[in-house]
Amino acid sequence: MSVQSAFSSHAGEIANVLESDVELAEAVPPAHRRPARDASRARVLRVERGVWDARHDAEEVRGGHGLLVLSGVLIRRVGITDHVGAELLGPGDLLRPLEHDGEEATLPFAAEWRALEVLRLAVLDRRWSVRMCGFPDVGIALTGRAMLRSRRLANTLVIASHPRLDQRLRLLMWELADRYGTVHADGVHLRLPLTHEVLAELAAARRPSVSSALGRLARRGDLERRGNVWVLCGEPPANDGGSAAADG
Repeated sequence: MSVQSAFSSHAGEIANVLESDVELAEAVPPAHRRPARDASRARVLRVERGVWDARHDAEEVRGGHGLLVLSGVLIRRVGITDHVGAELLGPGDLLRPLEHDGEEATLPFAAEWRALEVLRLAVLDRRWSVRMCGFPDVGIALTGRAMLRSRRLANTLVIASHPRLDQRLRLLMWELADRYGTVHADGVHLRLPLTHEVLAELAAARRPSVSSALGRLARRGDLERRGNVWVLCGEPPANDGGSAAADG
């Protein structure tokens, strides 16, 4: 993991948000899509791999929708004392890093953003939000994205509470595959930069335990790593109601 803050910059790139995000464009009625696309042009923020100090960039979107991930993946890491959890975010996710309630909460949660790949973020600042007021379906769709993110977090919370770490990791991989996976003849391919350290944070476990559990999954033929691709074999896990003691 990089120990330095990731460099972020506006390199003069302008993106047409509705052309980059097809699902967002499809929320607009066909008769209004062309003017909506024209209005959706936004500056692009580029964030290099590593820890990202988002505070300055977050100020740019104060009063607007936030930062929309166009490409790349990152994690939001939250911790208290030595306990850490994380969520994985990627294209289509809306970020509002200015809003960090951990600093004012009774429990002093710390939050950190880390880019696992180079990120391209559309700057949906107040001017962009005002331009898009004539196309309310876009704002409604972005609200839906925020609700979907909260539901994914609930799913991850349930997975993280599973007592068996190998099953927890298998459930986590299939949950990620539902969004990022592609189906091939030999299984579902998950092309994500998921190191053992990242998986440990996503699964609320210790890295050595994660490495051991991944080995067990590989020996059983449930999971295979090929370079930067994870291959999920067989069918998604069924609810087995397992009650074994926690091993992570």
